[in-house]
Amino acid sequence: MSKIGIITIFNVNNYGAELQTFALHYKLKSLGYDNEIINYLFFKNSKYKSERESESVLNVSKIRTLKDFVLKCFDKYSCLANPQVAKRRKERFDNFYKNNVCLSKVYDSFSALYNADLEYDTLIVGSDQVWNPSNNTNLAPYFLTFAKKGMKKISYASSFGVNKIPTSYFSVYKDWLHNIDFLSTRESDGIKIIKEITGRDATHVLDPTLLLSKQEWEKLSVPYSSNEPYILLFVFKNSKYITDFAAYLQRKTGYKIIRICKNEMRVDSDDKILNIRDFGPLEFLGLYKSASLVLTSSFHGTVFSLIFEKPFYTITPANKDNNSRQDGLLSLVELSSRLIKEDEKFPDLNNMEIDFIRTKKIIDREREKSINFLQNALKNNSL
Repeated sequence: MSKIGIITIFNVNNYGAELQTFALHYKLKSLGYDNEIINYLFFKNSKYKSERESESVLNVSKIRTLKDFVLKCFDKYSCLANPQVAKRRKERFDNFYKNNVCLSKVYDSFSALYNADLEYDTLIVGSDQVWNPSNNTNLAPYFLTFAKKGMKKISYASSFGVNKIPTSYFSVYKDWLHNIDFLSTRESDGIKIIKEITGRDATHVLDPTLLLSKQEWEKLSVPYSSNEPYILLFVFKNSKYITDFAAYLQRKTGYKIIRICKNEMRVDSDDKILNIRDFGPLEFLGLYKSASLVLTSSFHGTVFSLIFEKPFYTITPANKDNNSRQDGLLSLVELSSRLIKEDEKFPDLNNMEIDFIRTKKIIDREREKSINFLQNALKNNSL
């Protein structure tokens, strides 16, 4: 029986990364395809072994390299400084994979993956920012260059994470992209980038998390009980604008505020915000399911607001114009008004509710198109 191997960014203590990994695996399985996640550690994983071959072939800035080093050190410090919270959080993430995902053996280095005797008929590079030029590692594995002769190669919802690629990178990306038989990406900017670099037409598809229905995610979620309505905060960086916005909403609604934290690190806050630091992916889903309002700066935070049909706003930094992931998604579902910048006036609460009937129709249409791409790519031998 044929088997599919999926490579993507996962096991990085990140709700969005873990849930999108599960979603593609789950959807393929439900469609009748035997598949597993190729357990290739992302370079930011503490157990990843760096090698000369794994170094980025792109011109990643020294500042970015330093930032990645500092963040890796900070992650280690965060675990040591909060051992009990970190332990509970890790157990929940580990159990999520143990109980819900089929994983291959661990490939902890570039050479381990490329020297492996992989027994797949098809390889799929999955979603998330696998093609982002700022990732300080060799991106070749995420263009399936480790494939053996005869393996079909597909990209599903793979993201560049940016709205343009420096022209100096074109020749490398052209070789990488031409290695893939069937191309799709989750952002309209990605379609333009692929066309500009290769001349090829890629298919625009949904992030894997949107391939599952609200009901499917609800069945997986661990319920969160609250005796009063709450505003859910899901942000990656501390933002005075967002916390002020949440406080404003609290004064207007009387709802309490819950923040789902990106890691186990303590978050300085006032007593009006309940910080949850030890939840796993399924508990994260439960928080979304029961929320009354959502404020987020995250792409997947936006996605799950749409899935669970929650009134929300996605907030982006005022000093950055590159918000292509959130902007593209909200434009697709005709909710661009829910994307606001940090320096903007707080929105009128009279416009807080969303017509999710229309939104659901758009997502259902795009989901069907996305599944058709997957099935056609898996059944066909050529474009």
